Amino acid sequence: MQEAQAAQPVLELRGINKSFPGVRALKDVDFALYPGEVHGLVGENGAGKSTLMNVLGGVFPCDSGKIFLNGTQTVIDSTSKAEQLGISFVHQELSLFPNLDIASNLYIQNMPREGGFLDKRKLYADTERILAEIELSYRKPRTLVGDLRLGEQQLVEIGKALAQHTKILVLDEPTSSLTKTEIRVLIHLIQTLKKNGVAIVFISHRLDEIYEICDRITIMRDGARILTSPIREITRGEIVRNMIGREVSEMYTHMNRVPGEELLRVEHLSRKNVLGNIRFSIHRGEIVGLYGLMGSGRTEIMKSVFGLYHTDSCDIYVRGKKVEIKKPEDAIKEGIALVTEDRHHEGLVLNESVKFNYTLANLDAYRTSLGTFNQKKESQRVIDSIGKLNIKTPSAKRQVRYLSGGNQQKVVVAKWLETNPQIILLDEPTRGIDVGAKRELYKLMEGLLETGVGILMISSELPEVLSLCDHVLVLKEGSIVADIPNEELNSEHLLVAAMGV
Repeated sequence: MQEAQAAQPVLELRGINKSFPGVRALKDVDFALYPGEVHGLVGENGAGKSTLMNVLGGVFPCDSGKIFLNGTQTVIDSTSKAEQLGISFVHQELSLFPNLDIASNLYIQNMPREGGFLDKRKLYADTERILAEIELSYRKPRTLVGDLRLGEQQLVEIGKALAQHTKILVLDEPTSSLTKTEIRVLIHLIQTLKKNGVAIVFISHRLDEIYEICDRITIMRDGARILTSPIREITRGEIVRNMIGREVSEMYTHMNRVPGEELLRVEHLSRKNVLGNIRFSIHRGEIVGLYGLMGSGRTEIMKSVFGLYHTDSCDIYVRGKKVEIKKPEDAIKEGIALVTEDRHHEGLVLNESVKFNYTLANLDAYRTSLGTFNQKKESQRVIDSIGKLNIKTPSAKRQVRYLSGGNQQKVVVAKWLETNPQIILLDEPTRGIDVGAKRELYKLMEGLLETGVGILMISSELPEVLSLCDHVLVLKEGSIVADIPNEELNSEHLLVAAMGV
């Protein structure tokens, strides 16, 4: 990194300002990136990280400030201009075409041609080279992207950047959908790109990855750059304090709880080749964890209970009474809510307002006896919820796509709380949100438990599982292999059970 620092920056952002209606998103931000450097960019959701990168990527212009590439002032007024300049992005929300094959996705912007015709031989040969680099050589160039696992799709997205001979690569939470093996592949790729002089901006909430991968770190808060430091010269505590502007524990401390009556009991839950004879129960005032490696069947259990998946067999009892849940409407009527892992595609309508999303799951609550819609009641309830959950938005009319990830997640939770659930299913509820937003969500969960709600939670974050759950069901290949109470929980115990070691 010392060699990289001695070189001229490949990128400089100077005095970048950007405002949206009611929000000043960036405040005189300076940022520099050197060849062969991995530069961590961290901050709470809403700190301005994505806005700064969107200015770099030509998504929208800054209000004032300058951009320099290799010392030359440059105007980036479109995403295509950014791509022409060798700037590539890998976002959390993938930009792949699931109905096209891997080869077409990799080279869709620059298909090889010979004599005016598509050169398929070169296309597939080049794709095989890229697949080898991203350690997906077991996949064929003609495989449809939609047939790949989510983690494999993420690696293909990175492969697109390799195919475009990227000079500056922005990775936005790139490991959120990857297995541990795929994360190691990504880290190896990053190391290779560094050696080739590629400059990388690495956005992540996972401090372990920041310390392993990054050379320097820039911390943002409330739209401003707080500090930039070599990673070896700053502690984790200093990072967290500067992110949120105060001392705070990154994790929640487990509370000893006395569970109440049984709210939900599931027996004989089976789905061919996916789930085998699953049985468990949830009581008032407790958090039951579902832990397992990717593909173990965690999400399939939740979606089956919520009526989203067909099952071969499943007996469900709510407060001791056997019920039939064939569709989500049945689950909602029984007081069950599901906060899905993918908030953008399954939890929210991004182009609609906070108000629209808030009332979406419980429209009947606002219908009068005459069949009309009580907009006054709706507006007041939304305003009350925005205040209660501390949702940072200029107004209830704001499109949710413009909110930070943490605030989007709060809108999803608010939507389901509006249905007055007694049983809440949380699938990776803190994925992609920052330390402060996590802490707020933990407090909200504790408040719900005190009112007698029962929670079933999936989390891939071991510290979160250990801190929050009263007991944990460990899954392996579609079966529950252990049920571990909190007093016996530790990382080694969970991993050994999940891996079947």
